[in-house]
Amino acid sequence: MKRSTVILGAILFTVCIVSIFSFAVLKKLNVDVRATERLDKTAVIYGYFTETYSAGDIAKAEEIANELIQEYPDSELTGLAIKEIAVIYDNSDKDQKALYYYRMLLNKYPDLDGIAVIKEKAEKINSELLQGTKFSSEDIIEYTVQPGDNLFSIARKYNTTIDYIQELNGLKSDMIRAGQKLRINVAEFSIYVDKFQNIMVLKKNGEPFKTYSIATGKNNSTPVGVFKIVDKMIKPQWTRPDGKIIQPDNPEYELGERWMPISEPGFGIHGTNNESSIGKQATLGCVRMHNTDVVELYNIIPRGTEVEIVDTAKKKEVISPDLAEKESMASADVING
Repeated sequence: MKRSTVILGAILFTVCIVSIFSFAVLKKLNVDVRATERLDKTAVIYGYFTETYSAGDIAKAEEIANELIQEYPDSELTGLAIKEIAVIYDNSDKDQKALYYYRMLLNKYPDLDGIAVIKEKAEKINSELLQGTKFSSEDIIEYTVQPGDNLFSIARKYNTTIDYIQELNGLKSDMIRAGQKLRINVAEFSIYVDKFQNIMVLKKNGEPFKTYSIATGKNNSTPVGVFKIVDKMIKPQWTRPDGKIIQPDNPEYELGERWMPISEPGFGIHGTNNESSIGKQATLGCVRMHNTDVVELYNIIPRGTEVEIVDTAKKKEVISPDLAEKESMASADVING
């Protein structure tokens, strides 16, 4: 018994010496021990993800991937997990989910191996979605133009936009004729903004349709709540919060190609004169988009579209592609860019 105690004591002493020596070596080599611990934890979770994914439990694997996104967003292993989930949804023709994760990879992991192929896949899905080729029969109807119809009256009747009717039908002008067949979108769009993650989700009939990277307000200045798009404008003059009028041809103009005020006076969605600000808290409170993205959104959504803005930093959640009234009909004179 005494001999066993001596042996056990010797083993414990040796472990302590090795641990102290290892810590000293890491410190001497200027290695961040806490970073090493984080890497180990990320590897363990990623190993569990791989095991679950290989077993065919995609729902559970996606849950683990979202845990990695929330806890270790900067890890390359997180990027690899997202890529695996995106590919499985792409191969299963679940385009909205695939596009959601592809866009996340493009925005957050631009140096990931194979990113050029991911970009091509995302652009292909995006094109198919916008052209309506991936819509259900309930989302797109065939409408026969009646005498006296025009694109404005048809768009108003079906709560869509002239631009989107033109895009779905390849129209180069506003001219239509009685008896002409038109494809019309009748799905309802809404907008979901996470100002913590700087992500906008365009939803179709409550389901994710497209994901955009955006910029939101410095110092938590973007309002939270449920609002509506109250107007849509192409390059209006901008009245800065200090009262100075800025014209679109001025280098100081911050609204970019489009401006869509919401029902919180002074705030809205717009383009940018500073593309590098996207993905950051960089605005005076508005939601800022890449110019190509804001033009695309402008063409799809009608006035009255619901805009929900949340702060997931407070909710402790990550936007997922399964995300299951305040109104003012006059836009504000002063716009927070």
